[in-house]
Amino acid sequence: MRRPLAILTSALLMALSALTLGGVGSPVSGQVAHPDADYRGYSTGTVVHADALQGLGLALSGSNSQVANAEIAFSGATVASKGTDGVTSGPRANAGTIVNEVDQVVQPNLPAGGTLAGDRSFGRGSGLEVGLLTPLPDAANTVILSGKAEASAPPSTGLVDKSITVPVNPVAYASVLRGQAQATYDPDNCILGEPLGFGRGLAADAQLLNTGAVLPGGAFALPLLATDAPTPERAVSQSQSVTRLVPQVDMDGNKVGDNFGLMSETRMTIAPITLFKNTPSQLTIEFLGEWVLRAVATGIPNQAYMFYGPGRTSAQNGQTPVLRVLQGTDPNVPPVVNVTLQDVLGIANLGNTINTTLNSVLNPLGIEIKVAEGPRAINKYDGTAATQAQDGTEAAGALDVVRVRVADGATLAGLQLPVSSVLDVRVGHMEALAKVPAGGIKCRLPVQKTSDKAIVSAGDSFTYSIKVDNPYADCELTDVRVEDTISVDPGVRYTVTGTNPMANSVTNTKIIYNDIGPIPPRSSKVVTISVQVAADSASGLFTDNAKASANCATGNAQGSAKIVVPLTGEVTVVVPQANGPGSTVSSAAPAELPKTGGSPTIPLIGLALLAAAAAARRLTVSISR
Repeated sequence: MRRPLAILTSALLMALSALTLGGVGSPVSGQVAHPDADYRGYSTGTVVHADALQGLGLALSGSNSQVANAEIAFSGATVASKGTDGVTSGPRANAGTIVNEVDQVVQPNLPAGGTLAGDRSFGRGSGLEVGLLTPLPDAANTVILSGKAEASAPPSTGLVDKSITVPVNPVAYASVLRGQAQATYDPDNCILGEPLGFGRGLAADAQLLNTGAVLPGGAFALPLLATDAPTPERAVSQSQSVTRLVPQVDMDGNKVGDNFGLMSETRMTIAPITLFKNTPSQLTIEFLGEWVLRAVATGIPNQAYMFYGPGRTSAQNGQTPVLRVLQGTDPNVPPVVNVTLQDVLGIANLGNTINTTLNSVLNPLGIEIKVAEGPRAINKYDGTAATQAQDGTEAAGALDVVRVRVADGATLAGLQLPVSSVLDVRVGHMEALAKVPAGGIKCRLPVQKTSDKAIVSAGDSFTYSIKVDNPYADCELTDVRVEDTISVDPGVRYTVTGTNPMANSVTNTKIIYNDIGPIPPRSSKVVTISVQVAADSASGLFTDNAKASANCATGNAQGSAKIVVPLTGEVTVVVPQANGPGSTVSSAAPAELPKTGGSPTIPLIGLALLAAAAAARRLTVSISR
C-alpha cells in the first residue's frame, strides 16, 4: 500500500507545484514588468476648431451647451494599461472619459459596446464635424461628414477608414474627407514598433496626372503632383495622433536606460505639395510646415520632456516653420530648405513680441490672441508651464499655433453677454500627455515550453521544445541566448541524449545555446532537447526552467536611429511525470505549456489533477484487493 500512497502524494505535490511556480521571472528593481505596469497617455489634434456662444444653451436647451462648433481634421489616440475606468481628463469629463480643452470628447468611456469592445487603447479620426446646440462636453456632433472612425483594443484592430473619394483616373483623385483609427494592445506583451492608439483626420488630399497604376481605393501610385507628403503620409489639413512605447532616450535621442517609456504625439501639416511622388526625384514643399507636439515620459529622473517644433531635431525646439523643402523619400534626411518665422522676422522672442502688440489693441475689446506660443499646461492660459516631472514619470502640455478667444467672463465691445465664452477659434490645437511608473516599463521576451509527453515511463524518452517569439513589428532579435536548466525529484534518473540545433554546451542539468538568432519581426525559432529516462528510474517530477535573452533594435521617439534594448524572458514548468518500473499509469496527450507572461497555473493544475486521478484509481484498486 505504501507505493500507491507515494504515487498519490507525488501527483498532489505536482498540483501544489503548479500553484507555486510562476511562468516568468521577477523584473529587477526600478522597473515594472509590462503586465503589471500602470501607464497611460493621450494625444489629440484639431487643425481648426471654432465654437460660438458657449454656455448660452442653458437658456435654449436646458443644459450646458454651445450654440455652434466645427472641427476640421480631428484626431485622437489614447492608452490606459489598467483600463479607462480609472482615467479621467478634462474639467467637464465624465468618469473614464478624456475631454480636450475645447470640450470635445477625445475618448469615450470604454468599453462602449458595439465595435468598441476594448478598454486599454483607443484611436479616433474625422475629416469634418459640425455641431449645433450640442451639450458639453461634446461626444456626438450633429454632422460628421465621412463619418468618425473609432477603434479600441484589445483585441487589436485593423485600420478603420471612413472617407469620401473622388477618383477620375488618370486626371485626378481626391480624398476630400477622411477619418482613420486603429488600436493595438496585448495584456501579456508590449506593443513595439507600432502605435498603441492611432487616429488621423484630414480634410483634403488631391493628386493630379497619374503616370502609374491605380492603388486600392482609387489613389494614384505615381502622380506628378500631389497635395500630400509621404513618410509619414500627410495631407492638406491633417492631424495625426499616436500613443507608443519607445526606448528610454533623452530629447536628443541619446539612450538613457534599458527599458521603455511612453510617447504621446500629434503631428499636423497644412498644405504640403509633392512633385514626382514615390520616385527617386520626389520633392516635397511644405508651406506653414509640420507642427509636432510630443510628450515623453521615460520613468528616469530628469528625463520627462515636451517637444514642439518641426519634429526633426531638438535644436529647432520652439521654431515655427514657414517653408521646408524635402528631397527624396527618406524621412530621416534633413530638409534642404528650412525657413522659420523667426528667420524671416529676425525676432528672437517672436510669440511674445507679436502677442504683446496685438493684445494691446484687442484686449480692451475683450479679445485675446496668441500666436506661436510654446507648450503650456493643459487647460491653463495664464503662463503655467507644461508638465515635465523631475522624477521622469510624467510629461504633459498643450498649445495652439494661433488662438483667438473672447475669454470667459469677458465683454464684447462693452456688451456683457450671458455666456461663458463668446468665441473660441484655434488653428493647430494640440494636446499630449504621457505617464509611466518610476524606472519605466520592462518589456519581456516571450518564451514558451512544450513537452511532447505529460507522463513518461522508465526506459522511455521525451522531448522538450523551447520557442522564442518575436511578436514585435520593427525589431530583429539578435544575440538570442537560451539557457535551459533541468532538475528532478530524488531518485529520478535520466540522460540528455541530443539537441536540435546542436547546443553550445550540454550537460544533464544545463543546456546553453549562445545564439539561435537572428529572429526577424513577427516570427519565432524553436530548439528541442531530447531526454531518455533510465530503465531503473524512480517515480518523480521533472522541473524545467528556460531563460532567453536578446537585443531588440526599435525606433525611438524622434523617429530616427534605432535604439538597442535588451529583452529577457523566462518560463518554469513542472513536467513530465516519470513513472518508475511497474507503474501502470499510461502516457497522457502532449502537454502544451503557457507562454511567458501568462500564468501556467491552470494548465498545470489540470495536468496534475489528471495524474492524481490516475494515481487515486490505482490506490483504490490496491486497497480493494
